[in-house]
Amino acid sequence: MSSSVAEAARRLLAAVETVDELRVYRAPGANVDPPAGFVGPPRLQWETGCPEPTTATFVVIVMVASNERVLEQLWELVPRVSEAVDELLPEAAVTTALPNMFTTGNGTELPSYEITVEVSL
Repeated sequence: MSSSVAEAARRLLAAVETVDELRVYRAPGANVDPPAGFVGPPRLQWETGCPEPTTATFVVIVMVASNERVLEQLWELVPRVSEAVDELLPEAAVTTALPNMFTTGNGTELPSYEITVEVSL
């Protein structure tokens, strides 16, 4: 992985870690304690003639416990993650947030959003 991709991943992770009450994990198979977040590996794109990637598209997973407040919690956390990205990564843009279920390392399915973040490298 190029150093620019690794740096973008590090900066995105640091931005997500600033969101209060969100426990951020570095491994997709971790046994999580929600509310939790995870930054997945990026999809990389190259422009013609460029030896290094020019865009990295990350998916940030935000997950919460399945309870009577699930939607309220998700709808509170997703904008906060987006704001953190906007404030701390001027080269990045949140493009979508899709609802989903995330399977944790111990097999538990948690309500989640997949937040897509495009980063110019």
